[in-house]
Formats: sequence, C-alpha cells, structure tokens
Amino acid sequence: MVYYRTGSEYMPAYHDKKLYLAADEEDAEYVEIASAFHGCKVTEGQIYRLERNYNNPHIFENGEAYVVDDETRDNYSVFMLCKIVLYK
Repeated sequence: MVYYRTGSEYMPAYHDKKLYLAADEEDAEYVEIASAFHGCKVTEGQIYRLERNYNNPHIFENGEAYVVDDETRDNYSVFMLCKIVLYK
C-alpha cells in the first residue's frame, strides 16, 4: 500500500481504489514519482494525491496542480523537475 503524509500521520494516498493511467494533467487525480530531482522533497515510487489551487482562474482554468510533498509543503515544481506518471 502506498501512503502520503499529512502532518504527522500517514494516510493511504488512494484508499485502495484501482488506478488507471490519465491522459493528461487535467484528467489526473494522482501522481506517481518515477524519478525525482535532488532537492524536490518527494520520494521516488511514491504516489501523491494531486491537489488544485483555484486562486488564479485567469491563468489556470482547472486550477493549478500541485502535490503536498514529504515536508508537508505545497510543491508546484514536481511537474517540471520530476519524471511522473499520472493516474485517475
């Protein structure tokens, strides 16, 4: 089972539901880190729930995507710095 961290406790990332490959970032709900860039603060092989920030609807129609990293911070750079696999 794969876990993501929220605060000091670990919770299942996708609650044991079957995941399917997503066509693009707009369709995705989860992100698997295939390989991470040093300093990106995410774990290779880990599946993270994809969160969305709707603060700027003029730039991001479906919300700006990010993950909560291992240090419980919002990480927007994971899409640029890591090799990822998208799931829904």
